[in-house]
Amino acid sequence: TSFAIVTWSNWDCRVMLESECRFKRIRKPPYFNRWINLKVPFCEVFGGVRCNLKEAVELAGLAWQGRAHCGLDDAKNTARLLAHLMHRGLKLSITSSIFWQSADHSHFMHQRQQQIPSPPECGLAYQPPKWKNAPTFITLFPIQPSNPMKESHVFCYCGATSVKQVIRKPGPQHGSFFFGCGNWTANRGAICSFFKWASESPTTAT
Repeated sequence: TSFAIVTWSNWDCRVMLESECRFKRIRKPPYFNRWINLKVPFCEVFGGVRCNLKEAVELAGLAWQGRAHCGLDDAKNTARLLAHLMHRGLKLSITSSIFWQSADHSHFMHQRQQQIPSPPECGLAYQPPKWKNAPTFITLFPIQPSNPMKESHVFCYCGATSVKQVIRKPGPQHGSFFFGCGNWTANRGAICSFFKWASESPTTAT
């Protein structure tokens, strides 16, 4: 393609777009699997300052337009910041990607990343991947830290690592394990309706 997706942080393309497309069963165009995280060049230009998008726009000498964390307003201000950095002569390149590789006749998921040496809070800086053959793009969720009540290979509909729970109510399913939405709090409950029996549950035993 002759264009690139530009976002502020990797969250939108790596996590949220993935979960939304899966939840709504929408095919994601492959060009969304390579993007420019504008945080990376911004850190390089402004000496590694740590800030959010609104603060970055203001640090660049621009006036914030609209409401922070509103999708359209964030996109508009990201575009204005991008244009400002390009006018300053900044050269941009792909900072992150999601792609397939093959090895021993099997496929596995891989994320190509190289961290900035300094400062650590700047986020990530990358060089464009050098491929002999263009890879086939797929969807991918990030690996989550291990937790005795969570399993990183089971994700709920909203993209979070699902939570492993046990049924404590007396009855035929008592003691059975299942996976539920990982975005759960006591106040609001679960974000999505994900439910899957764990392999060790009596109901799934063979």
